[in-house]
Amino acid sequence: MKKKILAVMLTAAMAFSLMACGGGAAASGDSGAAPAAEAPAAEEAAAPAAKGDKPTIAFVPKVEGQAWWDYVHSGVDEWAKDNGIDVIYKGPTEIDAAAQVQIMTDLVNQGVDILCFSPNDPDACEAICKQAMDKGIIVIATEASGMKNVNYDIEAFDEAGMGGFLMDQLAMQMNSEGKYITMVGSMTMESQNNWADAAVARQEESYPNMELVPDKRVADDSDAEKAYELTKELIQKYPDLKGICGTGSFDAPGAARAIEELGLNGKVFAISVAIPSEVKDYLESGALQSVALWDPAISAKVMLNTGVKLFNGEEIKTGSDLGETGYKASDVTVDGTLITGNGQIAITKDNVNDFSF
Repeated sequence: MKKKILAVMLTAAMAFSLMACGGGAAASGDSGAAPAAEAPAAEEAAAPAAKGDKPTIAFVPKVEGQAWWDYVHSGVDEWAKDNGIDVIYKGPTEIDAAAQVQIMTDLVNQGVDILCFSPNDPDACEAICKQAMDKGIIVIATEASGMKNVNYDIEAFDEAGMGGFLMDQLAMQMNSEGKYITMVGSMTMESQNNWADAAVARQEESYPNMELVPDKRVADDSDAEKAYELTKELIQKYPDLKGICGTGSFDAPGAARAIEELGLNGKVFAISVAIPSEVKDYLESGALQSVALWDPAISAKVMLNTGVKLFNGEEIKTGSDLGETGYKASDVTVDGTLITGNGQIAITKDNVNDFSF
């Protein structure tokens, strides 16, 4: 997912093994997508595609085998079926920036027409994205608002809006007072850190009785177990800690486990973006009061819609209808290469059962 976001809404290679990426990629839809011929030069690729032409599309997630990205995969599959266009969906099996770049490199060398991705480390992806664009490949990102070598980065909301939303939710739970810390998946996940920065800015502007502790920010390596351990360590270090403002989808679930285990429901509060199925029990027990979310499958469909519009020579501008809820004409803002929609929501015990993932 809002969602210059949510993660961005949001990354250096982590301590995992480099996966082998040379094999063929699985495709969404009814059949595998055949490798395209060598892409034309960038100037030639700018021309609209011939009527009836179908692009070769690849979608590279941060990781495969995690619930969030499995849900995204289902959205990509649904889009492929609805549009009659196969999509190669392939990502690393662990949060590994180098492995992700290798997968992208393989796909670019195959000669895809459209490359969609969510980077683990935006800086690490710049070189391969430049190579792709130099070959005339359309490059669409999400959670990468600072990247230069993309046609567009698509966010479900702007980063200031998501960070402010997270802080507003946390402040409401903390009664606008007390000490808190920020938590991210990693210090290199751009959108997540931008959301955290925006959350702190909102606190400083609107909640003067809240205080950021000296550690300011911790990273849990996108691992709920580490978030759990960090939360216990932080509560021990700061006995008066009252809030954890996370931004990654593993932050609140891990923190909630520690809060509940320590008997601190209603005394220590945590929030982040999160998957409803992973926080349902914590919302119902009171270990969490709310989490933030956007629909990442919808965001993936918007990325694909945008890539196809560009492939067909259409212009994308503020007020363009990108075909999905939260990305209709009245929702869409375009600023340079950044497209933002209007999709952040709060998940609580009252609506968590409305979501199927």
